Amino acid sequence: MKIAIVAPYCSLPGEPNFNRFWYLAVLLAQSHDVLLLTSNFKHMNKSFRRPEMAEESSQGRLKVKLLKESGYTKNVSLARVQSHHVLVKDFEQWLQNCRPGEWDVVYSAYPLIATNILLGKHKARLGYKLIVDVQDVWPEAFSSVIPALKKIPHNLLPFASRANAAYAYADGLVAVSQSYLDRAKEANPGAPGEVVYIGADYDKLGSAQPKPFDGEKTRFFYLGTLSYSYDMETVCKGIQRLAEAGENVELHIMGGGPDLEKLKQYESEAVKFYGYIPYAEMMSVAKGCDIAVNPIHSYAMQSVTNKLSDYMALEKPILNSQVSSEIDEILTLLPHANYRSGDVESFTAAARQILQRKNDPVNSEEIVRRFKRDIAYQKIVRLVEQLGSR
Repeated sequence: MKIAIVAPYCSLPGEPNFNRFWYLAVLLAQSHDVLLLTSNFKHMNKSFRRPEMAEESSQGRLKVKLLKESGYTKNVSLARVQSHHVLVKDFEQWLQNCRPGEWDVVYSAYPLIATNILLGKHKARLGYKLIVDVQDVWPEAFSSVIPALKKIPHNLLPFASRANAAYAYADGLVAVSQSYLDRAKEANPGAPGEVVYIGADYDKLGSAQPKPFDGEKTRFFYLGTLSYSYDMETVCKGIQRLAEAGENVELHIMGGGPDLEKLKQYESEAVKFYGYIPYAEMMSVAKGCDIAVNPIHSYAMQSVTNKLSDYMALEKPILNSQVSSEIDEILTLLPHANYRSGDVESFTAAARQILQRKNDPVNSEEIVRRFKRDIAYQKIVRLVEQLGSR
């Protein structure tokens, strides 16, 4: 079987940050010929890849192609719109040069909307089955930047008709959460679908040794991006308030982003910043800590994020502000407490509550079934092979 994977935001070997599309490409290439198409621009650190990286990253039955992008410095900017336009044009040229029967299955990341619409339009001519993997819901995700948008029904948002068109072209749907899959199925109810969380690397997790800390303290930790979707200011204020009240607590923040400098005003004996550090080191610190923090604003559209997958695999108690029935169900698998984003009093009350519940039972077997990648991703492999053999 010949499979093309279209994933503009994909990490390649030697680059930080896990990406499910590279993992999936390697997994599928064990039995099939795979071409991974990604960008020559790295979204995470806003730098360009060398052209040779395509050949350097190719291995065995897996080949890599870099699509051209013009690049940008800010995630929310006209330069990003232009950069996406350049990438889509280059991708369209590649599609036009493809021959009928060249691909059995095309597995495509969503977003972008435009790449999926192009794949849908060329599907009949080229004869492939299209699987769309929903990583984020555009345009709904714009509510993270403009919270008032969350009050508007999603089908009335700008670009909603194009999003529906992209979903409707799919022969199969995969999503990183049930809520995202439900959104796609509104536009394409007949397509077979699978929920497959981002998951965690249990091998790397298992090899990480807990960082030894001095002193008996309760250590909270956060992994990931520091940006408008994540209410880290409330967390920092809450930890400071607990420390001032005599609680023996610390907060360890691993990651970076546009809010880093603003948050550093809270740096103290109780609040520690690490910046971006290698995954193994991050897991070592996390294992040495006691309680994870999932501080997502109530208006943000995040679902089951990378960090939540790591938190679940670590089987640490979780202090959570994310508002979602799906997240509520997942968190029943381990000790947790909820608080209201933006409310320091609510945070400190929940922090004290989780200290009393941190020894509650953990459903390890179910966590492994949902979050261990080599198990969970077999659902994607089966869907690809079933559609590709029709």
